[in-house]
Amino acid sequence: MAATAAGEWNDEDGAFFIMKARAAIEEFGRNKLRPSVADVPPKYLVKRGVFVTLRNSSSKELLGCIGRPYPSASLMDNLIDSAIDAAFSDPRFPPLDVRKLDRTAVEVSILTLPKEIKVKTTLDYRGQVKVGRDGIIVEWAGGGGLLLPQVPVEEKWDIDEYLSYGCMKAGAQPDLWLSGKIKLFTFQATVFEEKAPNGPVVRFSLES
Repeated sequence: MAATAAGEWNDEDGAFFIMKARAAIEEFGRNKLRPSVADVPPKYLVKRGVFVTLRNSSSKELLGCIGRPYPSASLMDNLIDSAIDAAFSDPRFPPLDVRKLDRTAVEVSILTLPKEIKVKTTLDYRGQVKVGRDGIIVEWAGGGGLLLPQVPVEEKWDIDEYLSYGCMKAGAQPDLWLSGKIKLFTFQATVFEEKAPNGPVVRFSLES
């Protein structure tokens, strides 16, 4: 199956991903068990990168966001592990109280393979990265960081702000992207979100 950013996964797939992420959180939260992937259709066992994001359904406050940016395992394995980690192992937030899962909205992002962007001058990054299409990974001598493509859309960043926040996410100064001392990777994502916990699942519009 080709790794296209849009069109590879339909709304029925999105509902399945959300259901599996939610079930994994509940099973691990209540019983400390990781669900098996033995019962899923073969098309969900292709290797893909995945992120799972959790928010308070009322305040929209972020409660956890963890993922696997590279296709290190099957989509379903990465989905289940990312869901559990987002709920219980994101170091920025306390572990989710599973009793509050019915007040938690789940979002799943299925990623394409990140590709390094090569430019002649650093200002050319502005033309190679598109807000509303691309997620970014910034790597430098001090570490790395990732921003999903929906983040600059939600925050209403322009391209310079996006690249600067990408550097800060990597633990660098915001203008490091202008220095030529970073590696920049882009990827695309198909993003599904619940309108309400256990409610309808819709595709997130990445158009800025």
